[in-house]
Amino acid sequence: MSESSTNTRALRIATRPPRTRLDAWPRRTPRRWMLRGVFALPYVIFALVVFILGATDSPNATLVDRATQIDWDRADAQWLGDIFPPISTLLAGFVPGGALTLSIIGALSAGIFLQKLIEIMVQRRFARSTIVILMMALALNPLFFYNATQNYAAFLGLLLFGLGLSHIVRFITWGNTESGFRTGIYFMVAVLTDITALVYVTAAALSAPFLRHRRAGVVGARRANALVILYPAASALLSLAALNALFLGRPFAGATQTAFTGFGDRLIVVAEFFSTVEGMIVIAPLVSAWMVALIVRRPGAIIISTLVFAAFIVGFALGLLPSGSTGNIFMAMTLLAIALIPTARTDRGTLMIAFVGIFQLAVGWATALTSTAFAQWLSQIFGG
Repeated sequence: MSESSTNTRALRIATRPPRTRLDAWPRRTPRRWMLRGVFALPYVIFALVVFILGATDSPNATLVDRATQIDWDRADAQWLGDIFPPISTLLAGFVPGGALTLSIIGALSAGIFLQKLIEIMVQRRFARSTIVILMMALALNPLFFYNATQNYAAFLGLLLFGLGLSHIVRFITWGNTESGFRTGIYFMVAVLTDITALVYVTAAALSAPFLRHRRAGVVGARRANALVILYPAASALLSLAALNALFLGRPFAGATQTAFTGFGDRLIVVAEFFSTVEGMIVIAPLVSAWMVALIVRRPGAIIISTLVFAAFIVGFALGLLPSGSTGNIFMAMTLLAIALIPTARTDRGTLMIAFVGIFQLAVGWATALTSTAFAQWLSQIFGG
């Protein structure tokens, strides 16, 4: 009797409920944070090495310089027009340690994000080989190291964008309402962190109706979904515009105030850029996203990826996207391709996705090796 009871208790302890598509990975919180720390460690080391080698010219340094020039103590509200995007500017202005601290924060953010990215792929039952290939394509790319440690505002905006994309699929295709609200919050924080997010977040939200909907027969469901996704970001931006209009006499300030200045000239620069080798390689991640869309039979994803790519071009033409942002485009297209891969796949589809991942890995390195901005930054470290 006692032996039978012991065996039953042992079996009860050993039994684990089957994993669902919303379970965290790893299931135990300490293991998740340990994994995040392991992923973050290479980027922390990279940030410290770059600092020791004396590289001082970076987007982080520019952000810190801009934040320190704001007169926070003045009695009027003039500073209100200088802080957009507010989250990254306030962080750069008040966190001690300057650009190095932003680099460390970016490295730690990279560790958290990579764990979340694997979690998303595990939840969708990706093959282990596919997970490894896609993680290598993204995390081992030099541009990912650069953006994580040297361009905190753009990097955090892209991370939030990637997480928002994954929740868009859950919200629209799976009908998970909580994911809809999370998408809205992720996108809101993204546009308040990086000004570039204004264009690609808007493009992703407006193209969401092209995804396969769980409530396909419900009248107005597509418009309602787009509203849920866009409302938090739109309301935050309108609130800032109202404050600017009230205290400064103009709704737009900072970088957004001069958005259309030189629009035509920058369009010419874009056309010339795509005639170069670097420009043609930048298009390759878009082709990867198209291939994934065709493999998983989601033609609407082609529209989404094309609109997001076009949003980057419009962002540059508006002056919202700085030159040398090819790494941002590569990261965004890679995250978009991962977000659009569904849970159910055939063995043939898994194999084809793995080949696309290998192609994306090669494209990422080609993008890094042909990036003019990345080469200029490296010249600081190695002395030209």
